Amino acid sequence: MWTIEEGTERIRNRGLKITSQRVGILKLLKNRKDHPSAEQIFREMKQSFPTISFATIYSTSQILQEAGLLQILTIDGQRVFFDPDPAPHAHYRCRKCGSVSDIPMPHGIIKKIRESSDDEIETVHVYCYGKCRHCSASEEAEAAGVRHGNSC
Repeated sequence: MWTIEEGTERIRNRGLKITSQRVGILKLLKNRKDHPSAEQIFREMKQSFPTISFATIYSTSQILQEAGLLQILTIDGQRVFFDPDPAPHAHYRCRKCGSVSDIPMPHGIIKKIRESSDDEIETVHVYCYGKCRHCSASEEAEAAGVRHGNSC
């Protein structure tokens, strides 16, 4: 995982200014595991930077992705999510609750995917969809309650 210092250095190496908003976004994303949406980052940044815009969130995320610090996920077709772990891995999205989580991929799978095509593959995103354990367990508990006549 990257550090704030490494992040600012990578931004600087791209010939860009280190603004307080960019550093704020770096700090907000560092070590996160929850894959926040652009809207969530916007709401959280508004607390410290009341004048921040969605454009700043999106342009900074693009800079961070190009600097190898962030993955931009378009896993649900409606929103953009951010993953501050740039290492190759798959993502799982629960169709019921909307949670996004990481799925480790077998070592060498990205290389195999790239080698399977005659075209140059720059980026690989693997998205998996279904119902998470929590939602499945809740549905099972609800169904069991209905079968036993419980109305709670």
